[in-house]
Parts: sequence; structure tokens; C-alpha cells
Amino acid sequence: MIYKNEQINSKTFKEEVYKSINDYFKENHFSKHANHQMYIKLLIGFTWWILSFILLFTVSTTKLGFFGLYTFHLFSQLFILLNISHDANHNSIFKNKKLNHWLSYTFDLCGVNSYMWRELHHAQHHYCINISGEDENLVARGLFRFTKKAKFKFFHKFQHIYFFILYGLFSADYVLAKDFECFFLPYTIYLKEKKHPIMEYIKLFLFKFCYIGYMILLPVFYLHYSFVFIIGIFFICHFMIGIIGGTVIQITHPLRANEFPESKKEYDNFVFHVFATTSDYSEKSTIANWFFGGLHLHVIHHLSPAICHTHYAVLTERIKLVAEKHKVQYKSNRTLFAAVKEHYYHLKNLSKNNIKVKYSE
Repeated sequence: MIYKNEQINSKTFKEEVYKSINDYFKENHFSKHANHQMYIKLLIGFTWWILSFILLFTVSTTKLGFFGLYTFHLFSQLFILLNISHDANHNSIFKNKKLNHWLSYTFDLCGVNSYMWRELHHAQHHYCINISGEDENLVARGLFRFTKKAKFKFFHKFQHIYFFILYGLFSADYVLAKDFECFFLPYTIYLKEKKHPIMEYIKLFLFKFCYIGYMILLPVFYLHYSFVFIIGIFFICHFMIGIIGGTVIQITHPLRANEFPESKKEYDNFVFHVFATTSDYSEKSTIANWFFGGLHLHVIHHLSPAICHTHYAVLTERIKLVAEKHKVQYKSNRTLFAAVKEHYYHLKNLSKNNIKVKYSE
């Protein structure tokens, strides 16, 4: 399908896409920010976190029971990260940016540095999607070969086998390593040149200490569980939410059907870039719509990240009609499992040196 063609008026297509998005809010007199569904999610997220935290430290139970409560609490964090923190850091929940900024600290509440997440996500992903050397999501410390341009290493031949295991380390890595690495051992040109405010270093250590304190130290010293037991369930639970979180995030870009441009200039405009490099999945899934924070409807997210994700389902249908009218391919996998399959075969295609990637029709 075409993204750059003389038969397509790229300016007209871009204008119609954004007109379709804006008309939805004008015609219905809706705000682009939180609607009733988002307020319900806010209530669910904070109630879940508070209730599970109280149960964790007040209910007298067996080790197996404590493991269950610990898992229950970690999943409240996953819900908050996907459904609240992400939107807050895009200033899409409230019109008031200060309120969004305060809500952005829910990232820190769940062990992830909100400041560094914005530095990585906004500057090094959103506007350079699937561009090798610019998109931070494609770096992965060299453990994966997501593009043909990436240097082949001998262990990449197994990447389609071990990717689930490493995705399981996704959240624990953010909590214990990646944030510190980005501050003190930067690995991208952008981070190497970036000077961080002193206050952000203070927040980094303060919030990390708080998170480790209530997730590890408090159960050890207040509930008198052994350090080994708590460390064990900490990594087990983070492995569970890591697999889910890492997979939900990764199966929208590094897929067989998506393109990997050499630069931002490869397309007539950014709208074409988004459609070429991004795929949705599970469009009709109620579970995905309630729990994935709109990340499964990723095309509209990249087109308008300042819109609250609870509007994405309706907006996706509108932009699909515009794309069909202009013969621009809108890509989507029907289910999460279909998207994982596409991701698996993309990794497998790149598991051999100099192999030509096979794109799905």
C-alpha cells in the first residue's frame, strides 16, 4: 500500500485526518481530555493501589497468601502505569498541566522515573518512530536486532526464542537499572548531550528509595519476612507484569508489516510516517480498551498524543475511513496474539545476518 505517491495529495490527507479528529470533539461538544471512562479508571487505579497496599500490610496470612496480595498490588501498579501515568506525562488527562504533572508522579510511585521516561519517550521515540539510531525503543542495549541496519550479534539468532524472557525483565530493569543508567551512563547522543537539573537527581534517589522501601524493606522489617523471600517474590511479580507491559508496548512498531525509514524525511509528512511505522491490535477488545491504556490503538496515539486515550476507539474508526478514502494503509492485527505472532516473525526474520525482512501482505 502507498504512503508516498503522486496520486495522493499528502497535504490534503494530513488535513483531513486532523479535521476528522477535531470534528469529533466539536460535533459532540467533548473535551479532548478525560471523559467519564477516564475518571472511572482514575478511581479504579487509586482505589486498587490503596486497598491492595493496606491489605498487604494488615492481613495476617501464609507466605502463599502474602505472595497473592503482593501480586495483586503489583498489578495495580501495572494498571496505573498503562492507564494513568502514560496519559499524565502526555498532558492528556486534564487541561491543567499542573494537575497532569502531579499525576505524572504515579510513574515514580510505581518505581519508574517520570522525568527520564519523558526524556526517552517524547524526544527519542514519538517523532522518530522506527528510525534506527534515533528511536530509543529500538536500542534495547543491543540485545535485540529490530532493524536490518542494527549490527548483528551471534545471540540474535535466538532472539525470537528469548524475547519473552527479556520482556519479563522490562519493569524490574526500569526500577533497578535503566533509570540510573540513563542518568549516569547515557547510551544515546541525546542523553549524552542533555544536562539534567540537580533536582531531578534528587528525585531519582528519593523516589527509588521510597519504592524499594515499601516494596522490599517494609515487608522485611515490619512483617518480618526473610529478605530472600521478599526479593524472590519481587522479581517473580515484576517478571509477570514485565511480560505483559513489555509485550503490550512492543507489538505496535517492530512488526513485519511496518516500515523502518532511514530518516524523518522519507515521507511527505509525519502523518504518513505514523501510518507506515505503526500498527494497532485488538481494536474491538473490551479488555484491551479497559486495561491497555489505549496503547493497542497506537496510530491515533502518535497522531494526537495530547488526547486522552479513552477517546481512541472512536477516533480510530474515523481515521480509518480517511485512510481508506486516500488509499493509505491502516494496519491492524485482530488480536493481541496475532500481533505477538507478527512480532515473533519479525524477530525471527532478523535473527540471521543480512537476511531480507519478509513483510506480510
